[in-house]
Amino acid sequence: MTHGNHLLNMDEASSLLGIKKSTLYAVVMRKQITHVKLGKLTRFRPEDLQAYINKNLVDVQRVQRVD
Repeated sequence: MTHGNHLLNMDEASSLLGIKKSTLYAVVMRKQITHVKLGKLTRFRPEDLQAYINKNLVDVQRVQRVD
């Protein structure tokens, strides 16, 4: 995820996250992801999107079967 200092718009961020733009709007409204407000515009730093991904990782542990 290297875009330098480029701020991503809603379309770019939702595409990068693999979610619908309406879902991303909901996440923003619930303040679950760090974002930048420029007037009415919402932008995202690539590192904040990566932090959101990392925060939502689910650690899967192997379960041993008992027969």
